[in-house]
Amino acid sequence: MTTHEVVLPLFSRMRETPAKLYRTIVADPPWNYADHLGDGPKGPSAQYPVMRLHELMNMTVGHWTMKDSHLYLWTTNTFLEDSFKVAKAWGFTPRTVLTWIKGHVEGNRLIQQIGTGYHFRNSTEHVLFACRGKLATRHNDQPTAFVAERHSHSEKPAAFYDMVERMSPGPYLDVFARKQRFRWDTFGNEAFDFRDHGMWQQRLAMKDHLDDPHRR
Repeated sequence: MTTHEVVLPLFSRMRETPAKLYRTIVADPPWNYADHLGDGPKGPSAQYPVMRLHELMNMTVGHWTMKDSHLYLWTTNTFLEDSFKVAKAWGFTPRTVLTWIKGHVEGNRLIQQIGTGYHFRNSTEHVLFACRGKLATRHNDQPTAFVAERHSHSEKPAAFYDMVERMSPGPYLDVFARKQRFRWDTFGNEAFDFRDHGMWQQRLAMKDHLDDPHRR
């Protein structure tokens, strides 16, 4: 069992009625590349625990949403077909695919950040937008592609979350989250990891001070 399956009380499968329901969910699954392409020392499995397709499909995400809700499901070219299976298993109907173009615009010219790839070099990532029930988007002028720079491994750009908030209503839940975001609930094995933050370091320093045997 992966650490992603350590479920918070809010999301316990034992609950017949969840404590809170969400109108919009973002999910960035830890796809298992080893099943498809192999996974080297710098692959996803070296960065975080991964999950197989059946594990993702068996997650009770549908229990966390209102009957009229939106899902933004992150995927790559490798798992585009699988993302449709996951969305349907969670009770959502796929509607369209959004594309993150990794890079920036400089002097009216698009500068792409080129990654690895088996046939083509990847400079994009995708989001499957799916609906449950009848919930319209807030606007009808949003393009299906957006440009934003790539940062640390698996980190998703703030521009994406801005787009989600513009297009879909809350309450919001970020599944497999890597960071906290104002007005969002987060769920994931890194969602509450503050070890890189100053407050954590201050607490470690205080603990060392209190544990010092020479302290009077």
